[in-house]
Amino acid sequence: MTTTISSAAPPTAPPKMPTSADAQLLSFAQSAELSVHDLYNIAINSGLLSADEKLMMQMFSDHHKEYAQSLNGLLGKDATNTRNESLYLTYASQLTSAQAMSRVLQSLENILVATHTDILSSLEGLDGATLVASIITVEARHAAVFGTLPNANLSSALNNTASSLAPNASPATTTSETTVAP
Repeated sequence: MTTTISSAAPPTAPPKMPTSADAQLLSFAQSAELSVHDLYNIAINSGLLSADEKLMMQMFSDHHKEYAQSLNGLLGKDATNTRNESLYLTYASQLTSAQAMSRVLQSLENILVATHTDILSSLEGLDGATLVASIITVEARHAAVFGTLPNANLSSALNNTASSLAPNASPATTTSETTVAP
């Protein structure tokens, strides 16, 4: 019996911490989260929401703030801790009624899902990828909740055609590996 020894190097594990390219994408994600948090605050402070709507939006706003804080913790000194002013200004003037707020904020949740999904596909570090993946699932649920409100449609959450805002995000490289090691 002969034994064949392969000289091929084993695949390397992805880094745990964000790479410098990851840091740029995660900083963008943080700025988007801060913008949406501030947009929720406009709705919350508008005086146009019912008590239940206000409570729901306060919880969603808190989630976005917590995501920004989590990204800050991951990024450390690389965190910008500033909102994306362009995103904020694009939507702030559209929050003119309770119905418009629900529609716009649901749209923003869908946009963040698309954006974070694109970012996730480009991340190399496991910690950043894990965090962004956890954010995506909750923001998709936020969009679904908006779809259950009166004067809304659940399909607007489930058929998400929102475009990503992610800068320089591209699908992760694929592997040609076709076997699984024992």
